[in-house]
Amino acid sequence: MEGFLKRVIARTPNRRHPLRCGAAVGAVAFVIAAAPAPASVTIGQLPSAAPSPTCTPNFDYLEPSVTAGNLYNAREAGTITSWTTYSSGPGATYVLKIFRRTTDPDAFQVIAHSPPHDLSTGLNTVAVSIPVRSGDMIGLHEGGLSNSCTFPKAGDTVLNRAGSLPDGAGGTFSAQNNVRLNLSAVLAPGNGFTLGGITRDRKTGTATVTVTTSNPGLVALTGKGLKKRSKTLAVPGPVTLGIATAGKTKRRLERKGRITLPLTLTFWPTGGDPNVQTINLKLRKNRQPVSL
Repeated sequence: MEGFLKRVIARTPNRRHPLRCGAAVGAVAFVIAAAPAPASVTIGQLPSAAPSPTCTPNFDYLEPSVTAGNLYNAREAGTITSWTTYSSGPGATYVLKIFRRTTDPDAFQVIAHSPPHDLSTGLNTVAVSIPVRSGDMIGLHEGGLSNSCTFPKAGDTVLNRAGSLPDGAGGTFSAQNNVRLNLSAVLAPGNGFTLGGITRDRKTGTATVTVTTSNPGLVALTGKGLKKRSKTLAVPGPVTLGIATAGKTKRRLERKGRITLPLTLTFWPTGGDPNVQTINLKLRKNRQPVSL
């Protein structure tokens, strides 16, 4: 994946309009907007067909871990854009809930929820927009008639709790063994990043730039006359990239002592779409005195 992205960087020209800005050391702080149509990853799982009703109404349900397949928790920050369940029939009302672990391993806190949805028979897919952090879990509250909110799966455990926890509240859950939660969701990974500062070295004519990402992924630096740089982050956070000229651009900098170049930074979150930002970068190099 990383090798493929590096080849794309090398072949793709910059088609974005540059953002003109000053780049004083320690004073640069650009917040980069997310791309309008991010890619997505699926969390949670569904049965191959609607199972028989297995769930008691007016309970909260979640599944912190599975023996195989997609996890029910977000591996990175982003936005839940839809959820899906396989309903055995009409009459039940589901509310998607986002749970977060607490210091008590048996207790979970509700972070957010979606509007209630009345199920119809078969697949039900409901559009939502709920921001989540890495580690947040999808779950549901079932109201109305009994429905198939779980399906048989040896070795798995679904947790349940009577009542409906409101946002911000936490509680302990009981175990329901050998079943898996009948719920999946689409997560659009966040691709925001912040440009924290540019530090220049006038002696060498080089610089460094610090980028702080919202998610794991690949950060790349490109620009005409600049050496290409890229780094992969296993976790979100700051990464520093070196900036150096090459070829004719390097010779021009040595001759003139200063140069302004468009610099493009690209961030690919794991499983998501890239976010691109271009700035005008000023580099300076102390010229050596001419010996007579």
